[in-house]
Amino acid sequence: MESKPKDPKKTVPIKNASLERVINRNERIKDNVKQAADDLTSINEILRQGKEVESPVQMIREAIAQNKEVEQKVAVAADDLHQVNTELAKEMAERKMIETELADTRNDLSEAHDDLLESRAKEEESRETALHDALTGLPNRVLFEERLDQGLIQAKRHGWKLAVLFMDIDNFKNINDSHGHDVGDRVLLAVADRLKSAIREEDTVSRWGGDEFVCLLLEVRQEADVVRLAESIVKEVSGACMHDGNVLPVGVSIGVAMHPADGETAAVLFKNADTAMYEAKGKERRVVMFRGIGYDCHENE
Repeated sequence: MESKPKDPKKTVPIKNASLERVINRNERIKDNVKQAADDLTSINEILRQGKEVESPVQMIREAIAQNKEVEQKVAVAADDLHQVNTELAKEMAERKMIETELADTRNDLSEAHDDLLESRAKEEESRETALHDALTGLPNRVLFEERLDQGLIQAKRHGWKLAVLFMDIDNFKNINDSHGHDVGDRVLLAVADRLKSAIREEDTVSRWGGDEFVCLLLEVRQEADVVRLAESIVKEVSGACMHDGNVLPVGVSIGVAMHPADGETAAVLFKNADTAMYEAKGKERRVVMFRGIGYDCHENE
């Protein structure tokens, strides 16, 4: 029969048991001293009576011998008590040391917990930095692709539709070339803020690179809903930006690809939305839905 491993927690009460034994021993010594004191009182009473009346010599001798025996017991008890007090002091010192070590351990655990929380906060901050565009603060390609992959999984599982919108700022190169990259960055920031205001809370807009942005629309019910939202984005983004008294016109062209009609994978949806966006560049309404195989695109009517 295998013996059960010792529970490390059961080693803790050993000190308590040792201390209890010392205390019990101290109680026994006290009892012995009390008994010796009672015996001594009895002997003293016999000796006192011996002075008042004539007592046999043998009785006196026995009383004196008994008195010496009691004194010897008291002396032994005193030595034992000294030893007990020494052991008790040692036990208390060890107990105090253990309590100090426990307090230090609690402090170490508290500091380790604080360090862990700080480390997790830094890790989360690093992750947020790694997944967002440095200029606009929008989700970057990595985060957008993660959300699109998750969206496709849910769409296939529940039979939902979703849409990918590929967007490009009109004539942005002219703004950069004429006014410099600092002004171009201000325009990008303005467009990012307008895009965030135009989409639903559950949707995602991302800076794809340069002056290109993409948007993911989840749980789409009707194609017409996507068209209306895309047109509202065009209206929201379009509008002049002011710089040093100069009016900088801003516009956006949008190509749309729907899942599952225009693609089952992220790569196909991006390709078709990008193709539709370039078709939208010359259109008055600036919104084009991708149509069918062969990139047959036309303006939404």
